[in-house]
Amino acid sequence: MTRKKLKKMRSAQIPKLEPIIYDKDLSAFDLSNYVDVFDTELVLADYDWMNYTLSASISTKEYGDMKVEFEYFGAIFCVMTVETEKWKYSFRFDTDLFEEHIIRFLRKHIKNWKEEYAFNGLEEVVSFYNDVLTSPSTVEEKATVLRRKKNH
Repeated sequence: MTRKKLKKMRSAQIPKLEPIIYDKDLSAFDLSNYVDVFDTELVLADYDWMNYTLSASISTKEYGDMKVEFEYFGAIFCVMTVETEKWKYSFRFDTDLFEEHIIRFLRKHIKNWKEEYAFNGLEEVVSFYNDVLTSPSTVEEKATVLRRKKNH
């Protein structure tokens, strides 16, 4: 079998990521363990260079547990990395999209300081993820199968 055919077979095994539907019932999410379903972290590091990272852990019915990370590092493009239990994806997207969503995320987060419950950012992260996937300028850089070591 040629390398080209083998590569084509491998890529056929990796499913294409699709936008996540966000509705008021959170129907796309696995809520069986509500405490660990949504987790976001925003890091703004300006020591040497501008490195901004928004990461989230999301538990979905379609993809299982997902780790989504958006990264800005001062270039003309940004990177979104999505890791599921079986696959890892990397996308390149425009900085304008990062700027738009990070501002929206921060505004909602700050507005929520006066609320009774903590801000979890799920709606904003899902919107950001969906916009990256559906933007005509987004480029899928890489999709790989993760090889997990089995515990004996």
